[in-house]
Amino acid sequence: MKTYGIICEYNPFHNGHIYQIEETKKNTGADHIVAVMSGNFVQRGEPALIDKFKRAEIAVKNGVDLVIELPVQYSLANAELFARCGVMLLGALRCVEGISFGSECGSVEDLQKCADAVREVSTPENIKPLLEQGVSYPEAVQQLVSYKYGPLVGDLLNSPNNILAVEYLKSLKILGLDKIKPYTVKRSGAEHDGEEHSENIASGSYIRRLIDDGEDFSAFVPKETLEAVNAYDDNDLLCWFENFERVILYRLRTMSPPELAATPDVGQGLENRIFQAARVATSLDDLLEKIKVPRYPMARIKRILFNALLGIRLDDLKVPPMYGRILALNDRGTDILKLAGSLPEDKLSIPFSSSLKDFMNNNNNNNKNLMRSIGMTTVAGDIYTLGSRNIRPSGMDFTSRIFFDKIEGFTSELPADLKTNAHMGPADQVQKEIEEERKRLAAAAAKENNPAEEAVIDESDIEEIVDEAVSGDEE
Repeated sequence: MKTYGIICEYNPFHNGHIYQIEETKKNTGADHIVAVMSGNFVQRGEPALIDKFKRAEIAVKNGVDLVIELPVQYSLANAELFARCGVMLLGALRCVEGISFGSECGSVEDLQKCADAVREVSTPENIKPLLEQGVSYPEAVQQLVSYKYGPLVGDLLNSPNNILAVEYLKSLKILGLDKIKPYTVKRSGAEHDGEEHSENIASGSYIRRLIDDGEDFSAFVPKETLEAVNAYDDNDLLCWFENFERVILYRLRTMSPPELAATPDVGQGLENRIFQAARVATSLDDLLEKIKVPRYPMARIKRILFNALLGIRLDDLKVPPMYGRILALNDRGTDILKLAGSLPEDKLSIPFSSSLKDFMNNNNNNNKNLMRSIGMTTVAGDIYTLGSRNIRPSGMDFTSRIFFDKIEGFTSELPADLKTNAHMGPADQVQKEIEEERKRLAAAAAKENNPAEEAVIDESDIEEIVDEAVSGDEE
């Protein structure tokens, strides 16, 4: 068994994603694929076209074996934190041997050189003078890398997939996940956000434009995506950015500048600009035009709007992922969970389950950060249902059915309701087994006069690593 991970958005799932999965399996020998996928809101600062449960189902029907949700506070974060927490979730499974990602350059070696360069130059003393000149954070980093390591290395940061690839590589090194080997698939057929396409592959943004314009997009997506988009469109359930116009304006008009300043991605007095713009803007386009400044990319501004709408605060990003929410899986996905549950715990270990109630019921220590994270997830789901023309009921995170795909020849070890975690079994039983194992290890260590190491998350260490990513302003 060889498991590779992919950090993704699948908005929507298209043929380029199938190509990545197939290339990963063919060139790495991976037979199991786990995807850490953004939930109902994505990193470009927009709602996902189709809700997370359906997108996860489509992914499992097209080559992914297990889909874990990237919590909303990280999916709406800067590129560094998006990548950092996605890699953390892959590392938390403890059986993932590699990570696959797309890139424009197609060379892990070149990307690693760039990642090392970015880590070296991205110090406050280097970055601050450029920021004070009005240069954006990404531009500042690129200038510094180009100056010290040459334009060939710096130019890699001109391409969005390369930027994310660099962040994945940085995260692997910072988190000490040397066992996870990087593999990159050279982007084929279409540039990120580009209008071009080649044969049956096009970018997600191009496909979304076709869908929005009512044009034929069937050549670029698998049948499951085509059927889902058509069904959602027929029922007015596709989710679009502009449909949040009134609720965003309402939310911003009820926030004070200090509240806005506590929102992720806000800095250098931008809270005052947003505060004033929200009071006179008469549409979302008007609002964005009034907020826009050269040093802030539009995606960052849109992320700010949704972070404000969902009530996400800067402090929320200083806490690492505390659980892994299963959105969809097949029998091979149960293999991943079973193996992960059989391994000794380490500092990244967290529970995995398809049910948020499992995490709530097993919160024996009354961890406020865990409950806060669950609350943000459910609020995001409830607000997401307002983004389609046909408004849906709230509570999707507790009422949506988790997709489970049976594979011929496999015998699933998961209960029918899929309410389990990585250790397999009910939460109270798992907790009991963990405690018994810890006692056994402690007794054995005492016998050898060698104190046992606690196999639990060292939250201070992990939070420091996450906090480092929060302090950056990368796009």
